[in-house]
Amino acid sequence: MSKIFFLKIIYRNAVSLHKITSIVESVKGAKIKHLNFISKGREFVGVIAFEASQLIDFEQIFNLIRGSHDISEVEQITDTGFC
Repeated sequence: MSKIFFLKIIYRNAVSLHKITSIVESVKGAKIKHLNFISKGREFVGVIAFEASQLIDFEQIFNLIRGSHDISEVEQITDTGFC
């Protein structure tokens, strides 16, 4: 059974959103469910919700996004009311 995970991401506006979505979709079985990003000056801030079948898939996605040099900050959100 799949579970939906939420990540708050802050990245420079010079970075393509496609790069972030490609990272998520590169993990087998992961599907993006919701994107909500807004521009705040020189950065974009937002939430990405994705479905993953296992916790290990979430951890892999989290590490791939965090490892990108273009991403300023990434953190897991447990309170879905933020979205």
